[in-house]
Amino acid sequence: MKLQTLGLSIATALLLAACGGGSDNTTPADPQKPSNPQKPTTPPPGNNNVSGTYKGNVFVVPVGSMPGSLADARATSSNNLAVLNANGKQIALQLPGIFSGGMTSMKGATINGQSYKLFIASGSRYANSKFGYINNGNEDYIFSQGAYTTNMPTSGTVTYQGDAAVGRSAVANTAISSFTADFGKKTLTGSITQAARSDVQFQPVNINATINGNAFSTADNATVRSTGHFYGDNAREVGGVFHDSSQSLVGSFGAIRSN
Repeated sequence: MKLQTLGLSIATALLLAACGGGSDNTTPADPQKPSNPQKPTTPPPGNNNVSGTYKGNVFVVPVGSMPGSLADARATSSNNLAVLNANGKQIALQLPGIFSGGMTSMKGATINGQSYKLFIASGSRYANSKFGYINNGNEDYIFSQGAYTTNMPTSGTVTYQGDAAVGRSAVANTAISSFTADFGKKTLTGSITQAARSDVQFQPVNINATINGNAFSTADNATVRSTGHFYGDNAREVGGVFHDSSQSLVGSFGAIRSN
């Protein structure tokens, strides 16, 4: 692509961006290259059924639709943290020329000839995981994936602060996530709350889950169903997907340990 066209595409994306997440560490999408950037990734052609070190869960629904329940979440894996393998496609989770520490949030943008009605994805602050809510073609992808923790803590209480991508019927925005893990009792509790100026209105989403190894999940009869994993060394990050039947709300989230 010519430099002029790329510049115009990026400018258009940034003008249309709603760069958010509620945490203080969330930064807007920035076309200026940082000192330690994530390398922009274009998914390679080939077999989409990749078995790799980055694993997680993804909802895939027709654009404008909602998952029926948490049971609709599929397992996914990739050889590249910045590429999501789902439904026979490889979806880029890091866009060329767009850099963000916290969350990248864009609507109605065109980057390198690819149109995005909606693109919300975590940035470089999340070194071991990726999560978000992306429209690609006629489908929406709500996902969380990363490098599973192999040295899980067995005791102690840890707090996590981070972000989320929440939506209903193809309208989505960033939100705030906060969790507490009690590794001795094997519990994970937390909430996802609405960010300021969000166009997705909802009450706090409360998640109460049981930790099993490096994974967590809620009870089958919970109003808010969620599943996910701890990512990185010593459970540095936590992330997953959720389905709130009481609010017809779905999303993904991530958070980083603060102690």
